Amino acid sequence: MTQFDQAVLIWPVLALAARTQIILSYSDLEGFTGIVAAGLGTPLGLIHRYCERRRYPRLNLIVVQRDSGLPGEGVPGKGMTPLEILVEQSKIYVFDWSGRDKPRAIDFEGL
Repeated sequence: MTQFDQAVLIWPVLALAARTQIILSYSDLEGFTGIVAAGLGTPLGLIHRYCERRRYPRLNLIVVQRDSGLPGEGVPGKGMTPLEILVEQSKIYVFDWSGRDKPRAIDFEGL
């Protein structure tokens, strides 16, 4: 499975978590998708860039490290302050994810 396919697989999990206002840890996401937690950085980065390009809230920011409650090292958005992350998570929760087109693998290519 390519990293683009992984991003497509992760997207609906994150969209449902956002709709139900749930924060996910990397191990939670691994359990739901079967993608090893250590390999989630790239597909989450693709999701981050896809959201930025479409001016959506950055959906990847509801996936956090269990110990810190913040995105992992190297994930786009890591440079944000904790308050900025909380504000972005609020935007994620109220955004109408189900009313948007779902990305396809090709949509992530070149990001």
